[in-house]
Amino acid sequence: MLQIIRIDKSKCIKCQKCVDVCPVSLYSVKRDEKKMKKSIVFSDTLGKCIRCGHCIAICPTEAIEYKGTDLTFNFEEASYPEELLNFDDFIKLIRSRRSIRVFEDKPVSKEKIGSILESMRYAPSASNKQSRKYIVITNQNEIDNLSKKIANMIIKARFLFKLRYILFPFIKGVLRKRLLNPKTKHSLKMFLEETTKGRDLIFFNAPCVIILYAPKYSQMTGPDAGIALTHGMFAAQALGLGTCWIGFAQEYLWRSKKTRKQLGISSWCNVYGVMIIGYPKHRFERAPPRKRLTVQWLE
Repeated sequence: MLQIIRIDKSKCIKCQKCVDVCPVSLYSVKRDEKKMKKSIVFSDTLGKCIRCGHCIAICPTEAIEYKGTDLTFNFEEASYPEELLNFDDFIKLIRSRRSIRVFEDKPVSKEKIGSILESMRYAPSASNKQSRKYIVITNQNEIDNLSKKIANMIIKARFLFKLRYILFPFIKGVLRKRLLNPKTKHSLKMFLEETTKGRDLIFFNAPCVIILYAPKYSQMTGPDAGIALTHGMFAAQALGLGTCWIGFAQEYLWRSKKTRKQLGISSWCNVYGVMIIGYPKHRFERAPPRKRLTVQWLE
């Protein structure tokens, strides 16, 4: 874990950039009126540092000494990230991302999975908690067993659908609307038929499943997971791989304490995302349209 040790006064040029960027104001300017000198001071007696590393990243002379983590990443465009990728290319990248559900029968190397996880490692998180943890499943039997458990949950939902008019007075909100929607009956029927034929409509025969779990510490845990998985999706795309976020799997693991325990997930954690990875069987020719945004401008 990152820990700031001190400021090397022989390197510090007193630019005060660390003072400006520290989100919890742990840096300050100390002035000696008699000697007409000033110095930059770091103090964290209450342990408020969130270990974001902004001070380390912004110091022009590397005067911030620290320990407990890997080295900083120095590269030419660090100060001007807009030079790495122009907006026209960026919009092509994000618009070309698809949710892939048809894969080649080909395993994904451990090296590529590691690269995807590394990209997720650098995703931002609320208060810089960095509390996300991952389970990577590449064993086909394990993937199949988990898929069957999730499928059984959906099949049970079909039984409850038959009792919808009995349950209706006790159900509110979105679930009530779904029970009344004729599409729900058709979808459940189709799912049962295709699953009986042996089709995997949960993980779509993907060779890799990544489960993201984290402590249930705040309402920001879910958004944090979304950011991390999005990082992973674009990293996978850059490596020639396809991904899909599997909501059914996330819902099942959120509800099933038994399966979470079998996976080694602590009781004080829960699952906030499940993503499949593999080589896309098909290449898309163009990016499809999306509906226009609803935006309110307050100027």
